Amino acid sequence: MKETLLRYFKTERGALILLLGVSAVALLLGLGQRELWGAETRWANIALQMLQSGDYFDPYLKGAPYYDKPLPSYWLITATASLLGGLGHWSLRLPSVIAAWLSIWLVYLIGEQLFRKGTGLIAGWLLATTFYFLVWSRVATADVLTVFGVLAAVWWYWRGPLDTRFSRYLVFFLILALTSLLKGLIGFILPGLMLLPHLLGEGRWKRHLNLRMVAALIVAGLVYMIPFVLSHLYGEPTYGESGLALVIRENVVRFFKPFDNFGPIYTYLVYLPVYTLPWAPCWLIGLWLAVRNWRNTDASTRWLVLGLALMFAFFTACGSRRSYYVLPLVPFAQLLGAAWLTQYLATRPASTRRWHRGIGISAVLMTLIVGVAYPWTNGNGGIIRFGQDVQARASQQAPWNQWHLVMLEVDNKLPLYVQNDGAPFTYIGEGEDYPREGSSADFMAWLAKRTGQAWDPARTIIFAQYPTLRSLPLRYLGEDHDMVLTQPDNGARLFRAHDNQSVAFIPKPAQPAVATGAP
Repeated sequence: MKETLLRYFKTERGALILLLGVSAVALLLGLGQRELWGAETRWANIALQMLQSGDYFDPYLKGAPYYDKPLPSYWLITATASLLGGLGHWSLRLPSVIAAWLSIWLVYLIGEQLFRKGTGLIAGWLLATTFYFLVWSRVATADVLTVFGVLAAVWWYWRGPLDTRFSRYLVFFLILALTSLLKGLIGFILPGLMLLPHLLGEGRWKRHLNLRMVAALIVAGLVYMIPFVLSHLYGEPTYGESGLALVIRENVVRFFKPFDNFGPIYTYLVYLPVYTLPWAPCWLIGLWLAVRNWRNTDASTRWLVLGLALMFAFFTACGSRRSYYVLPLVPFAQLLGAAWLTQYLATRPASTRRWHRGIGISAVLMTLIVGVAYPWTNGNGGIIRFGQDVQARASQQAPWNQWHLVMLEVDNKLPLYVQNDGAPFTYIGEGEDYPREGSSADFMAWLAKRTGQAWDPARTIIFAQYPTLRSLPLRYLGEDHDMVLTQPDNGARLFRAHDNQSVAFIPKPAQPAVATGAP
């Protein structure tokens, strides 16, 4: 049985199944145990408010309009939440995980189609064991979704680079449109830059200047406009933000006049190698050899090097730079590394076993780090435990769904962990004029005036965050409220980290009257 299985995994089909199976384990193990991290808190908060309000056309972040990304990346999460029975770690992250898994498959397909046999398989393994690719694949943002869209467009083009049928153009441009609806117009730009060297070679672009391409582009443009039109027609008239205006701000204005993320011009010279670890040496060697022997380098490798160079130049020219913006380059860099490694192993077959063993060790190690070690750091405390503690304490007085939740400039992570059967929260910004001193009665009177509705003080929980106990906001609520504080998790204890913590003020239960009488 063992020998039969080993023989099967040595076949082309079996090797692909092994790659995809191990990749699935690395992507899914411990997915639901790590608390929200980084930018995914925004996606979680916006998707949660969509589900709470039933308004899927006006994105809000902690009660304030926040339309900096197109709607479909949020819709993927809300759709997954509906399928899985609620919003949680799994429903948040599953779209990114699926996109990452399919990206590994697409890298395999591109490599097998354009390079020496076996290149795609090695490229798939290199990508599946790339540390930062795995990390970002398990995060609920649009970045890995964009990586998948770019790879899908490139794969589709290479299936028939000289095919001029309308259907071929339509699928290609629809992929670009849908990718651009996930994060921004880079969904159009990056595949174009990657494919430009091949289109310019031998004048191939002239073949594609026809009315069929123009018609397909118009159809794709109309599809791209659908979410913005729906938002305009069915969104709240008082929302106050335009999705298309923010597309221009985030994709055009940011490029030429950045307003945040001011990374130095050498940002990607540092982070492209870092984001391709532990396999950065492979593509760096492949790049050096390709440039050194350019005239003798095969056409596919030349295309890959030129496409990577154009994308790298585009990101560097953009004034707004962040480390993870480099993610779309990672699969193509690993493909370049795989092309070199395949050629190297063909001339040194004795090294094959060592490389296979090294990739296998990397797969195990990366899976343990992202699937076991990282989730462990969030155990025994943190925001997950805080949400559980608050619900347990409040439920001693009344069922959880009877409580009203007020959030005073809280951590973006918090709302996910104190969901209340879909009931919306009341958000208060830090700059509002709530009572800094006084009593709980003063605060409740201010809250009633601010919201225009009556509040039951005995069924209202107030959340806030604080850097230290000395600067705890609303301290006066402690006179007639129990306080639940965030407890440090395993990671905080291990590394002595002290980030902003959350506090919940839960009304103390009313004391029963003491009966008195004559003896």
